[in-house]
Amino acid sequence: MGGISGFLMKFPSLIHFLLSLLEKIPARLPMPIEKLVSRVSYPRTGRHLQRYNNRGFRLVVGCIPYRYRESEDGKSIEEAIEVLVINAQNGKGILFPKGGWEKDESMEEAAIRETVEEAGVVGVIECKLGKWCYKSKRQSIYHEGHMFGLLVKQELDGWPEKNIRKREWVCDSVES
Repeated sequence: MGGISGFLMKFPSLIHFLLSLLEKIPARLPMPIEKLVSRVSYPRTGRHLQRYNNRGFRLVVGCIPYRYRESEDGKSIEEAIEVLVINAQNGKGILFPKGGWEKDESMEEAAIRETVEEAGVVGVIECKLGKWCYKSKRQSIYHEGHMFGLLVKQELDGWPEKNIRKREWVCDSVES
């Protein structure tokens, strides 16, 4: 098995950890879909609305999109969860959709916006999974990241970064 799936199969403990977190999360919808679509329709550029924490770290938010795998008869199998990953802009590496949290939106709104822009999926955002700090690969600055689980309800045919991102569903088991 090649591609992203093959790569992730080398790290089964990570997949099992993420899936166990997602299975325990209650769902809630933070905003109507019409508001989400209007936010993504107007591309955001620059950093003038960007949020920073009290240590000067840029605040980023994102989602771990997931879905329940369906059986051949179209019924979902709740024990089988697939997670959506995307490639980095340079095509090297995989990641979950994330990006800047801006001053005119809530943390959840920003996470959904980034997920639609980068991965082209819409769903129900769930509780915050956690936060971490990391150094930017492009600049010598630090970011504080916050992630949410997102139960995917719809995959879009077109999305803002479709031409530079590939998305792939991965799961914790190898299919025969």
